[in-house]
Amino acid sequence: MTVRNLEFLFHPKSVAVVATLDARNCYAEVVQRNLAAGGFPGQIIPVTAKKRSLLGIAAHVHIDKLEAAPDLAVVCAALGDVPQIISQLGARGTRAVIVGPSLRTRMNAGQVQEVRKAILDAARPWMMRVLGPGSGGLVVPASGLNASVASGTAAPGKIAVVAQSAAVAAAVLDRACSKGIGLSAVLHLGASVDVDLADVLDWLAADADTEAILVQFDTIAAGRKFMSAARAAARNKPVVAIRGGRVDRVVQPDCPFTADEVYQAALRRAGWVRIDTLEDLFDAAEAMARVRPMRGEQLSILSNGHGLGRMAADALLRSGGRLATLSAETLKRLDELLPPGSPLGNPLALPADISPATWAATLATVLADRATDAVLTVYSPSPFAPGAEVATAICEVARQHTERNVFTCWVGGNAMLEAQQIAAAHGVLSHDSPEKAIAIFLGIVDYERNRELLAQMPPSVAEDFTPDSDAARGAVAEALAAGAATLPPRQARHLLQAYGIGSAEYPLAGSIAAALRCADEIGYPIELGLVLGNTAERGPVAAGMRSPADIRIAARELRNRARVEHPGARISGYRLRPDAARSGTAALRLGVAEDPVFGPVIFLGPASAADARPGGLVVALPPLNLALAHDLVVRSRFAGEAAGSERAALESAMCTALVRLSQLLTDIDEVATVELDPVHVESSGVLVLDACIHVERTARKLGFRRFAIRPYPKELEQRVTWQERQLLLRPIRPEDETTLNDLLCSLEAEDSRMRFFGTMRKLPRSQLARFTQIDYDREMSLVAIERGSDGVEHSLGEVRAVADPDNLVAEFAIVVRSELKGKGLGRLLLESMIDYLRKRGTAELRGETMTGNLRMIHLAQDLEFEVTAGADISTVDLRLPLRGHPLQ
Repeated sequence: MTVRNLEFLFHPKSVAVVATLDARNCYAEVVQRNLAAGGFPGQIIPVTAKKRSLLGIAAHVHIDKLEAAPDLAVVCAALGDVPQIISQLGARGTRAVIVGPSLRTRMNAGQVQEVRKAILDAARPWMMRVLGPGSGGLVVPASGLNASVASGTAAPGKIAVVAQSAAVAAAVLDRACSKGIGLSAVLHLGASVDVDLADVLDWLAADADTEAILVQFDTIAAGRKFMSAARAAARNKPVVAIRGGRVDRVVQPDCPFTADEVYQAALRRAGWVRIDTLEDLFDAAEAMARVRPMRGEQLSILSNGHGLGRMAADALLRSGGRLATLSAETLKRLDELLPPGSPLGNPLALPADISPATWAATLATVLADRATDAVLTVYSPSPFAPGAEVATAICEVARQHTERNVFTCWVGGNAMLEAQQIAAAHGVLSHDSPEKAIAIFLGIVDYERNRELLAQMPPSVAEDFTPDSDAARGAVAEALAAGAATLPPRQARHLLQAYGIGSAEYPLAGSIAAALRCADEIGYPIELGLVLGNTAERGPVAAGMRSPADIRIAARELRNRARVEHPGARISGYRLRPDAARSGTAALRLGVAEDPVFGPVIFLGPASAADARPGGLVVALPPLNLALAHDLVVRSRFAGEAAGSERAALESAMCTALVRLSQLLTDIDEVATVELDPVHVESSGVLVLDACIHVERTARKLGFRRFAIRPYPKELEQRVTWQERQLLLRPIRPEDETTLNDLLCSLEAEDSRMRFFGTMRKLPRSQLARFTQIDYDREMSLVAIERGSDGVEHSLGEVRAVADPDNLVAEFAIVVRSELKGKGLGRLLLESMIDYLRKRGTAELRGETMTGNLRMIHLAQDLEFEVTAGADISTVDLRLPLRGHPLQ
């Protein structure tokens, strides 16, 4: 499930507190007290008992005797009693339940699991949503709902908090109360047998009262569901996460990376920002909600003194940030503005006696510098320029220069409070230490980077190259037919070469003389290894051979080692291969491993022989395109010492290999894990020297469905001729914001009313992002694209369908340009969507239109929709069964 019936959880009109009699059960008492004290305007229904009870709560509950069915029920009972209570509530009409901390004395883990399953079974017939068990509850300040055990509540605000830890939820709520920070909701998930983090994210993503989301979590169960919801939420509002994953930074057996590294990669692809401390959680959320889009990452620092400015610069550089280099023109203007002899540079130390007016003029000058993407001002108490006056001056300049962000830092104590309040009142980001200001700035930089990653939609089909799929599948099938779990070297080479990934075969040298000839052909330095003929074990290896003499000496040493380490083994010859890339870059390790939560994970780092340090690898979730691959390559820093043009060529070669490896995973289900080690990188491409590729038979074809993130479904693209015009019907993409906006702006007022049931000629930027950056697992939008004579693409129409989590019902909507009505484009789009949904296995397609929309009604009838009166007199409902339909 996703958001179905969650409105009864977040916005109930009535709440019941239901509990069994237990002298130790004080949870119900706290919830009732909080509901009463919170000002909840709806009905609060205690279920009373005929026997002695605590606060009049029943020993044996009888839900069927309630006068009215509560929208939400808070169940305070022993875990074993909960399924029966939920069944009664569902039959009575309740659609949401919070199951609080449960008494489960003498229940083992297996029994607890059985009861949790029974809870789901009891709720399912009524489509009831269950938060918990073990949930600390829910607080929605704007509606006065405090159905929780929290000791206090917060003022209404725009920040939502979701936590897996009850202690964290309570701490965040208390901190918000003490700082006067308003919240839209605070929710503790508990065991998440039904309502989980992904469901809550889906709700908050569409919640008009929420502008930023704070999430505390440790683990998730379903990687794909989480990524779908996490990415959908981040498209519309900033999401800040704090995760206690440092304890799982131990590399697991048969896996080269840690679980925490995979979670970090997932959050990057989701467009989230990760914060390490509770102290920075609210600051980060506030900053991301207020900050303007940043065009770059270079920061300029202004301070009234040398020390604080240098501290800020040091903090920036230590964390990998970048200082802007002020232009000669900017330096000239500053020289004219500041007293003679003032040191000019970045950080810029302003004279001690600088006035507020000069503060403002200096800031305006630096903000106009082309290399500066943001400015941090650092101020400490000064008798020459009062903090309040400086704050007012800085805020006025920030208001006038809207193209860049201004971060302010007010270092001191009580003397700085007024300045901080002035900055906050003007919407200017304000901090009390240089380190915190830099941390927030770098968090914003990460946020912008991650949002760029979020917008990437790698295709499901190779675009820039054509793999030899038949050769690849043949190599895998041959190995599986022979009963192999690991591809033999020959099949591994053929598989990699089928996807354009260089993999060399170096012949066996049967003697020293032959080895020397091979070395001359390959080129020094050389790695020399013994080949053992009657054992499965790999023979000893010597690296760094730079001359024939080195080879002769190493050969003797290797034979001696083999006699000791592998007694009785027969030496078949010598295997030689390059010991280093000609480019001079270090050998790398590239591969794929399986994560139990997120599925396949691609990793890149130093070759295992060259680097044994933990954390030496960088990881990413497939699928990858060149932009995502480049992010991974830059983070690996493998070509950091190469010159500019050479570094770009080396990075490009590795990016290409990563994209092709990602495509291999998409196409060949049987490939389970990949270990390419070592890999040499040249400007012309990569060369794999050793490959270990594990394969396994699969019961059914999964393709991209084994990924946590679905790729752009390029296979759905089709070129059609309509009205003697060439169109491309394809799924919508993030870059379609402009064309979609143009399509909506082209609608006449009446057509806009028919589509949106009201006048809407232009969507806000956030809504356009939501419509174009979709999760193709959850919904589909097909657009009709025509390329004009100027090469610019135009959208002539769009059809959209959103399926429920069970794929039973999909809701559709359609729109075409007003001047193209009645010419068959709507039919073409809707038929394409119907065909897609049938192949997807969706059971039914539904829509709603206005009674005056006769064109839509006639089209629906032509396509055999059932047309019936809607709930409103002005609407009609459209319904088309898809499974078992006679037209299938």
